[in-house]
Amino acid sequence: TLAGRRVGVLRDVLLDAAAMGVNAVEREGVSMSHPARFLLVGTMNPEEGELRPQIADRIGLHVEVQAIVDPRVRAEVLRRREAYLAGPASFSAGWAEEEVALAERLRLASSALPDVRVPERLYEAIARLVLESGVVSHRADVTILECAKGLAALAGREEVDREDVFVAARLGLGHRIEQDPFGPGDGIDDRLLRRVLDDVLEVGEAPKKAESPATPG
Repeated sequence: TLAGRRVGVLRDVLLDAAAMGVNAVEREGVSMSHPARFLLVGTMNPEEGELRPQIADRIGLHVEVQAIVDPRVRAEVLRRREAYLAGPASFSAGWAEEEVALAERLRLASSALPDVRVPERLYEAIARLVLESGVVSHRADVTILECAKGLAALAGREEVDREDVFVAARLGLGHRIEQDPFGPGDGIDDRLLRRVLDDVLEVGEAPKKAESPATPG
């Protein structure tokens, strides 16, 4: 339908602007571009259908949200809902200190991000991990690398480690895999994903064999 095509065009424009950091306007004799820095967040119900591969690949990170099954946590959700309805302002004020602390933590991580180091062995590890999962797009490699650096900065570390890469791979690969190459079922099997990562790094981290002492002649 016409409405569907318009939504598709708007979606592509937003994805291009988010990926390139520049919004280009070409319409009715007008040609211009300007910087555009924003974070695009979307939600979807997988039961309503799958994303086309070319669209899914342009989405950076994917988080799967599961229903809460712990009765105690669900009860806390009810309590907080009631508290908010009874007084939105006072409820927000009660969390203001934590929000400020989180904002400061993010600010510090953002300022430290350019100085985060990536061990040389992890570059090839990321590339091989992406290829092992059956993904050929370079966007996956870049997304995992940048996410891993962000995780290290957020944790206050100056160097990316293998756990950062593992977590980043879970967030950056799941929606790019049409069928899980690591095992049956939907999504990525964490144990097998970690095993692949360990196998990739095994050669680079193998301990050196101790040399036998020279035999006196």
